[in-house]
Amino acid sequence: MNLHIREFTTNDYDAIAYIGNAIYPDYRYSAEEIRYDDEHFDKKYLFKRYVAEVSGRVVGYAEYNHMPSMFHPQKFWVYVGVHPDYQRQGIGRALYERILSDLMALNAVRAFTSAREDYPRSVAFLQKNGFSETRRTWESRLTVKDFDFSKFAHYLERFSSHGLTITTLAEERQRDPDCLKKLHELFVIIMEDVPHPDQYTPVDFEHFLRYSIEHPDAIAEGYFIAKDGEHYIGLSNLRRSQGEPKDLYQGLTGVRREYRGKGVAMALKLKTIEYARAHSYEIIKTWNDSTNVGMLAINEKLGFVRQPAWITFVKEFA
Repeated sequence: MNLHIREFTTNDYDAIAYIGNAIYPDYRYSAEEIRYDDEHFDKKYLFKRYVAEVSGRVVGYAEYNHMPSMFHPQKFWVYVGVHPDYQRQGIGRALYERILSDLMALNAVRAFTSAREDYPRSVAFLQKNGFSETRRTWESRLTVKDFDFSKFAHYLERFSSHGLTITTLAEERQRDPDCLKKLHELFVIIMEDVPHPDQYTPVDFEHFLRYSIEHPDAIAEGYFIAKDGEHYIGLSNLRRSQGEPKDLYQGLTGVRREYRGKGVAMALKLKTIEYARAHSYEIIKTWNDSTNVGMLAINEKLGFVRQPAWITFVKEFA
């Protein structure tokens, strides 16, 4: 086998999108989406990617990067992926050793990655290379056409009885010049209570804009904001996927601590389902940490069906 490991170039976007979609066909990501994420990754953080070629064809890639929401200069997220047709030939091993060499040179103290529990070879590879399970995240999916709104009308009535309202990012941007600053503040507060595998570090306003607001997959009309007067108290947003035109991805759903227990999260989730139905989407995909009992209960009540878990792994460096 004529294997060559080299640095990634911008000519490789189509190849790595093809590989990623072959590995995880349930989560299709376009070359354009990957390019956007790369080009808007804050340069103060480290990011590196390599590709593996066999006889001149890109068949795998590996990358490592700092994690803005869990930033530490010596902690990294890592990923290795090889096209299914080329797996079990030592290519993943070669890619992993290439990024491991870099991490050692960077004096890394910890590396994180994840694998779906029903991919036993991926799980075994990570365990063999010193990674251990640290937590699990449940994926759940809702089939939009099967949802019965009549069973949940009383939740919206309960929400409204507290004098609270729900609007969208599209509406707020037209009427409130401070909308984005207020939304970023709310995002940071909510994220503090989201379970993380390491110490949470708030992202700055510019990062929030690039990935939550200006991203090509963001939907301003599908970004719902709960309000108490002019005060932002909760949010739930949807994102589209270029490779999955009938699916929506559920982003962050959260509520300020002092407003919990008033049905805010349920009302927000109902608005996202209403949006999906109105725009002929078929599936909503969401993820919740296994310890996030409250949100898991809401999703189960709404009819989301649990899928195989994603396992977060960590490797400690001596």
